[in-house]
Amino acid sequence: MSSPEALEAKAEEPEDGAPAAKHELQHRWCLWVHQRPGSQKDKAWNESQREVHSFNTAEDFWCMFHFSYPPSKLENVDYSLFKQGVAPAWEDAAFKNGGRWVIKLEKVRAQSLDDLWLSLSLALIGEAFIDHGGELVCGAIVSMRSRASKIALWLSAAKDEKKVMAIGREYRNVLANSPGLAELASKELTFEDFRKQAVTFILPKPQGASEQTATPARLHGRLKGK
Repeated sequence: MSSPEALEAKAEEPEDGAPAAKHELQHRWCLWVHQRPGSQKDKAWNESQREVHSFNTAEDFWCMFHFSYPPSKLENVDYSLFKQGVAPAWEDAAFKNGGRWVIKLEKVRAQSLDDLWLSLSLALIGEAFIDHGGELVCGAIVSMRSRASKIALWLSAAKDEKKVMAIGREYRNVLANSPGLAELASKELTFEDFRKQAVTFILPKPQGASEQTATPARLHGRLKGK
């Protein structure tokens, strides 16, 4: 298992000049791209969702990262990074009882958005959530929109309150540790239950010990969009 910090280190070549061994990750990960309705109105949702790359080593991740467009360069597109075998869709069997933590981003600088996506990607492939119920974490999606973007962390289970809340707190920490985004540490997050099609938990703004308790959502509004 690799930590996010370890993933940032480049492998050194042996003194004999032989190729350096790659650093394998705990899981194989897949990058998906989804073009939202607008430029492709005639296409069905599943036709515009494409898996474009997969990798299972730190080196291959960085290769993909350096040759991919950053989120800020895209418009009306979803970038998804998920474990192999799991599609970024409510209909996938992995999310039958799942849900997602969602945070909306308004007036965020392009570089900050890109740094945030990189921080979250490193947290995913480096298993940063493992001590907080990380086995529930399947992937994340960054959705770029003209007015506001959002980033969501998808979980395979929505009923384990203790783990869901622990993951939510760590998720917020990961985002807040991105350069220039320390204000996210006090951002309120919502958790959406896919089965109930409703917001079921809220991670409130930190207020000392009160943050340790899950806050049931008062309004169970219907979810909109994927």
